[in-house]
Amino acid sequence: MTALNVAGGRYRRRARLRVAAVSAAVAVLGPGCSGAADDGDGGDVVVMAASSLTDVIEIVFEGREGVTPVIAGSSTLVAQLAAGAGADVLITANSATMEQAVSDGSVHGEPVLIALNALVLATPAGNPGGVTALADLGREDLLIGLCAPEVPCGELARQALDAAGIELSADTLELNVRALASKLSLGELDAGLVYATDARMAGLATVDAPELSDHLTGYYIASVSAEPPPQVQAVIDDFAMGGSVGAKALYAYGFLGSDSRPVSAVPP
Repeated sequence: MTALNVAGGRYRRRARLRVAAVSAAVAVLGPGCSGAADDGDGGDVVVMAASSLTDVIEIVFEGREGVTPVIAGSSTLVAQLAAGAGADVLITANSATMEQAVSDGSVHGEPVLIALNALVLATPAGNPGGVTALADLGREDLLIGLCAPEVPCGELARQALDAAGIELSADTLELNVRALASKLSLGELDAGLVYATDARMAGLATVDAPELSDHLTGYYIASVSAEPPPQVQAVIDDFAMGGSVGAKALYAYGFLGSDSRPVSAVPP
């Protein structure tokens, strides 16, 4: 497979949507188990999805029988797949983690780019730390948070900071962007780098940072199986088809299309 390329709060859980933690999903499915859809027993389609897609996943699968979402950081999901956790569909928040899953032999379907997301400089509402520029992340009087470097939002943040020549020692490195956005919304941190969609959902303030304008991440979806059964393909089509319920949800939450414009809510 050729390399994949990219150009460039309120976290509710509705009872009808089963969003499992990775540890719980592994405990239920067990190492070495395939997704239920693969063995033809009529079980749920297991969808592993990046944590920044939480709200989109809620919309797409709310009240829908036969689908079990598993939400976590992309690198965690890929590691669990490599360790034998069962799933039918993987959605990652960058190309590198999807490429890793393909390289590991955990994913056999062809990955499809479904959306982009932008990195933003975010603060708690009201910006109590008085952050005015990306360079302020180097201020010693501020509590700064980043995603851990092994997860997509952390890798993207490190690339942006390196390109801007900014050195800092983060006060916390979170394993997924949702955790970082939550700490910012609670005022536990003065500033951090999160995705634009997470800043929006968490009610965070954002500070203009032109240095971040070219730093985007791509979201990829793929079937774990090379020949997915119809119910698995239907889930992929929910996101990969123009005007699909997934495309509409991505649009509603501010994700960008592959051409850096808002994801189209209707077929062109």
